[in-house]
Amino acid sequence: MKKIPYILGTFLTGFAAVFAKDKMPDLRNLWKEQDMKKRMALQDYMQTIIDKTLTADYMKYFENRKSAAVNPIFRYLDQSLERILEQLPKEKPAPGTVVIWYLYNMGFIIKTPTVCFGVDINHRNAELLEPYLDFIVGTHNHNDHYTIPLMQKMNAAGKLVITNYFPNPGYTKAESYTHTVNGVTIHCGESDHNPRLKKFTMPMEIICPTGDRNFVFYTSGDTYHHSFLKPVTDAVDLYVVHPYCGMSAAEAAKQVNAKLTLVVHLHEMTHEYNKWRWKYADGRNTLELLQKENRNAYIPVWGEKFIWDGKTLRLNQK
Repeated sequence: MKKIPYILGTFLTGFAAVFAKDKMPDLRNLWKEQDMKKRMALQDYMQTIIDKTLTADYMKYFENRKSAAVNPIFRYLDQSLERILEQLPKEKPAPGTVVIWYLYNMGFIIKTPTVCFGVDINHRNAELLEPYLDFIVGTHNHNDHYTIPLMQKMNAAGKLVITNYFPNPGYTKAESYTHTVNGVTIHCGESDHNPRLKKFTMPMEIICPTGDRNFVFYTSGDTYHHSFLKPVTDAVDLYVVHPYCGMSAAEAAKQVNAKLTLVVHLHEMTHEYNKWRWKYADGRNTLELLQKENRNAYIPVWGEKFIWDGKTLRLNQK
């Protein structure tokens, strides 16, 4: 069984070489495909393209914000943001529910019945989200976890940008602190990114009233060890984890004890191929370890939308 992803990936590499661009699978089908075999096939096709995409090409795409995306991966990333921008103003969460969009890397947009905010948003056109966001948070000062134009636009609009570095250069080593924005409470911790970058990252626990209950979101960013994670509440709904930053995802999930863990930070294209650019195969290995610990876990894809009611993650394809 463990050889299947490799065999499938090899097959899809040949598939991509034979068929013309307009005959290739549409990656947007990932937003509606929940048959796991078909979903994995689309993911593995996506992987073959990402593996051939150079960091230099990605940076050129990112820095030229108005250029047309030719690479299918870049086009899919743009389509993911376009989908979110189309859905975001229309979505009206019912009491007790939240709507969640996964954008890229560790970036999420979360909308409750009363507030909308972003976490670690990174996209070349992210500033287009500003009109819909009440505040944003960023776990640390690495460019795959923020977008400067969005932060500047939020700041100019008088909206809170919660980080340990913006607008000042570098980063601070301040003690843990707490913010309150529109009834939402954000508990900011501190953690090492690695043995050299001490207290560089801010794990965050975000507590959101939803009408009849609180929704609690926890992100550890690029935290190096699970011992840094110190949830304030004992009722975390959703935890997002980078599973390959020196930290055991299984131990981290145990520490946070969330109802659902999302495995993210795969395919981070500012990192070169096979150098801190993690694959779906890595995510699936982590998923298997979490499931062995009886942890409810899932690997989202860019542009995917969810509705969470405190018990069930509803995959919403509309």
